[in-house]
Amino acid sequence: MRIDRETFVKAIEELEKNGEVKVSDIAEKLNVSRPWLYDNFPQVRDFNQRLTDDDVIAEIEKLRADGLSGRITVEGISERLGIVRQTFSRRFRHLYDYLAPDSDVFAPSTIEETLLTRIQELEEKLKTLTEEKEVALNKKEGEILSLFMRKDAEHFDTIKTQSSLKRLQDQSEEHASLAKEKTREVAELRRQLVKSKEKESQGGCEIVNRLRPDYSAISELEKLSVKDISKLFNAAEKRNFELAEEIIAEQQPDYVIFFQPFFACDYSSIPAFPTSGKVVFVESNAFREDVRNEFIANIRGENIIAICAQTTLAKTKLFARGLKHPVGDDFVSRLHENIMLPVLKDGFSAVVTFDPENFRHD
Repeated sequence: MRIDRETFVKAIEELEKNGEVKVSDIAEKLNVSRPWLYDNFPQVRDFNQRLTDDDVIAEIEKLRADGLSGRITVEGISERLGIVRQTFSRRFRHLYDYLAPDSDVFAPSTIEETLLTRIQELEEKLKTLTEEKEVALNKKEGEILSLFMRKDAEHFDTIKTQSSLKRLQDQSEEHASLAKEKTREVAELRRQLVKSKEKESQGGCEIVNRLRPDYSAISELEKLSVKDISKLFNAAEKRNFELAEEIIAEQQPDYVIFFQPFFACDYSSIPAFPTSGKVVFVESNAFREDVRNEFIANIRGENIIAICAQTTLAKTKLFARGLKHPVGDDFVSRLHENIMLPVLKDGFSAVVTFDPENFRHD
């Protein structure tokens, strides 16, 4: 298959008329796979790096600093970020809690408290510099006014006045330069604060990204049949896999952990993690072998670890009822009856199957 640069650029220009462009949009437009697109046009990685969680949180913080009261709307923050509402809902749904008026954008920790203390010190210093600038301006204006009052206008020394005004201008510019420098330093410290909050460490490795399906659409509707739930469930899994493929291609982690709790446990129950390296963690309840194998083939990694929960139907139903977005006993029963556990030949470097108290390595 040959797609020249002119065709590639033309496809992007057409897509950009409708808003933000994703790699998956380009691949669909050109009728190619995402892996093929990454191999032949590596510059598409830039389309997945335009906005990060850092950018969104920083923009929310600016709105708070401007004295915005009440909840920040999705439309408002999307407009500030230069994207459409649908793009924000798709890529940053996990940041919705930060839009509430009483939300804390930063959770306290030892490192964060140190950074916040430094930020407060710099802000105080910035305030002091501003006050000193005002005092200097007022003082110089008083000196010039006194000079005018003491001397007759026709004997006024024009040269000295100009020199005095020049010194005043130089001092003002110096204060402004110092204020800008401190502002940049505060912004950098805030960026580091956000980074320290995002990074997770587990078992010696660094989890650089965690992805999980968003089943909120299921709980938003009432009296759904198993067929309706299955449709929404499959759509959520598909969106999660597409986003995971893009992030793994961008970040090139040392390991990918493919966690399948099957509505029987949560992330905290996982029995083992790699002892080092960067990890992208992908959670999925997809129980069909063909769906799982398509995702594994698309990410094409050598260090993909499958971790799967396996327990009784009764225990699974009990756990699933307490989830934030419960899917119902009938759907859990159907899933439990049709689970096809992953095996090494599917493309995994290791497969771990466990229950709440015992687990084994295949």
